[in-house]
Amino acid sequence: MSRPLLVFEDISTTPRRRLFGFLGVEVMATPYAWFSVPFFCILGVLIAFGQRPEDVGLRTVMVGLVYGLLLYFTNVLHSLGHILAAKKIVAPMEVLLLTGTRDVTLYRKGDPEPSKWMFIGRSLGGPVANMLAGFIALGIWYLFVDAWLLSFCVFNFAIAVWTLCPVPSMDGWVIWGELFGFRKH
Repeated sequence: MSRPLLVFEDISTTPRRRLFGFLGVEVMATPYAWFSVPFFCILGVLIAFGQRPEDVGLRTVMVGLVYGLLLYFTNVLHSLGHILAAKKIVAPMEVLLLTGTRDVTLYRKGDPEPSKWMFIGRSLGGPVANMLAGFIALGIWYLFVDAWLLSFCVFNFAIAVWTLCPVPSMDGWVIWGELFGFRKH
């Protein structure tokens, strides 16, 4: 798929620049990858305004910017989960591509092709990483009752649930498609 969901660049034709290698995965970026930080910050500000529509001011914008950074970190954890899962099940990821909106995982075309359980395992990596981060944040929140921890917890749970939906180019599409046979390779 050359334009995964919520990715505005055509990932098959947009130039890429290598940033660094991490655990055997090439981390690359499109020329628009820099926009992901403002993208997540804008999303965070919209969430903050949605929580308090009557209180539009500098404080709400500042809260929104912190939300945006928490969302960005949630995205990084999701990608890290995919890298670790692919490594664990020996179906390696080739490239983590940073785009202007979200990260895209690109896998080696193997011979033989990975089994359905390998596809499922590496697709589960991101949502599981977010769920784990959410539960850890929730546990720490119970100890310290901090609003930022609770927000981080909610963001991780929301991203995990969202990415498990059976929508093309999302983790859920791979997982449910492999389990129920509607996904074509």
